[in-house]
Amino acid sequence: MILHTADIHLDAPFPSLGEKEGARREDFFKTFDRLLTLAIKNEVHLFVVAGDLFDSPRPTAAAVSRVQAGLKRLADRGIVPVLLPGTHDSVATSDSVYRKSDFPGAILLDAPVVHEPVPLTVAGQPVFLYGFAYRNFLSDEALGSLVRRDGEGIHLGLLHGSRQGSPEWDYRKKDVPFTLPLLKKWGLDYVALGHYHNFELLEDDGRVLASYPGSPEGKRFRESGSRYCALVTLEPGCARVEKVATNTRVLEERTLDLSGCEDQRQAAEAIRAEGAEDLLLRLTLSGIVEAPLDLTALHAWCADEFFHLEFQDQTRLFDSDFARRIETEETVRGLFVRRARTAMEQASPAQRALAEAAFREVLVRFRYFGEEAS
Repeated sequence: MILHTADIHLDAPFPSLGEKEGARREDFFKTFDRLLTLAIKNEVHLFVVAGDLFDSPRPTAAAVSRVQAGLKRLADRGIVPVLLPGTHDSVATSDSVYRKSDFPGAILLDAPVVHEPVPLTVAGQPVFLYGFAYRNFLSDEALGSLVRRDGEGIHLGLLHGSRQGSPEWDYRKKDVPFTLPLLKKWGLDYVALGHYHNFELLEDDGRVLASYPGSPEGKRFRESGSRYCALVTLEPGCARVEKVATNTRVLEERTLDLSGCEDQRQAAEAIRAEGAEDLLLRLTLSGIVEAPLDLTALHAWCADEFFHLEFQDQTRLFDSDFARRIETEETVRGLFVRRARTAMEQASPAQRALAEAAFREVLVRFRYFGEEAS
């Protein structure tokens, strides 16, 4: 059995989190420790990291030291760590962590192509490891080098690459694009993939060829909900994959309809009801509101219910009673509403969204700072 993970992104920066950046960085090390514990608990034979163990090729010395200690913890229990450099922790630079640091007990697949698979014996059975660390020009033929060689036993591939046709597909040469037919052509018993951050199982006629375990801890929004590693049971010609949740905190993107909230405090109550101390939430506010939302004040009232909270305001004010009421005023704000409504009627859908955002922004100021304007 192997534990297959990828895209751990240790030592990643989170400047948008402000004073919580350090805590969020620590979350990723907690998740790494959880992966180690899962490997030991499940008595796996190989701990496979298919790229981007680190968030950069130059992580801090403290981060490297923690990884070295963690991998030694596995090696001391007879579990072999297998590391593949990725796109973030590439070996392309001379000061790459994989060139400057040793990871005792681990197998590092850092050649630009697979000249010959790395042989080892696992639980009395021959295992052959295929993997390359992409480098410009040197790795142009590297995908072809993953074709299965002769030899009885398990033939296991590692690839930090992008599957053409995936929902996450965005081609760059260094992303090592491959196709499902090519994956099948290699003839390997299983390919441990990395690079895409959401779980995906790749099958052909009911047979598992490979999987992306996704990021074990959500790094950015769009990596919502539970995050996973893959526990893979391997036999010649057969792989069975089990998803196991790994994340320390949860990222979510939600939409909250604030229609019917008469003031900011009612809106705040609705938002606070969404809270959880381990939640990083991007909340889209929608619906027709009867008063402009002061997002800064709203965030101050609600933020303590979340680890991190951010808003996307898509509420509508054009159709609110407040907008209708001030539209008839012979004031600066009344004139603004009348002109904004005319512009809205003539706008394209994309322009309407921008106009609505500008309308909200200006009306917040009229509401709280311009009541006496006339």
